[in-house]
Amino acid sequence: MSRLIVFVLLTCSLFQCKEEVYYPKPLGHFRIEFPENDSVLSYQGNCNYKYQYPFFAVIKEKENCNQDMFFPYYNAVLHITSIKMTGEGNNTLFYHSEYSRKLAYEHRIKADAINESVYKNDSTKVYGVAYEIIGNVASNYQFFLTDSNKNFFRGSLYFNVKPDIDSVRPVLNFLKQKIEGVIHTFDWK
Repeated sequence: MSRLIVFVLLTCSLFQCKEEVYYPKPLGHFRIEFPENDSVLSYQGNCNYKYQYPFFAVIKEKENCNQDMFFPYYNAVLHITSIKMTGEGNNTLFYHSEYSRKLAYEHRIKADAINESVYKNDSTKVYGVAYEIIGNVASNYQFFLTDSNKNFFRGSLYFNVKPDIDSVRPVLNFLKQKIEGVIHTFDWK
């Protein structure tokens, strides 16, 4: 009987000495907080246009009415180019709109899709096209606005990180909504 007890104790102790298996935590993404406040600021600088932009953006003026709209918390920037068209040579609506389209479609190699949206507001004479570029590309959102006569306004959104659509998608969707707010409130002076 004592042999049986010893045998049972040894058997139990052998099964109790298993090495603990370690499972690493799965990779994840940072939690991103979005402001619930929809407050906007008005840009009415010395240029020939005005618009409303999100309160958390910082605008840096550059020469010739070009700007950078920084989103510091999201590590992103909207590069803005403003052009006065003369209608001569390479300074025409056709040239600038085709050049903007070319810049957007240069991402087609890495893009999964490119969606175009046409914007038209006859009362303010603001017309344009927005390009949503889906995939691991450098610039996921670009647009241009014009009065079809002498003014051209172009924007392209860049994140200051390596392109990874899975990690930037929540911020991209949020900033896209805010940039569309800029487009819808845009007006020529």
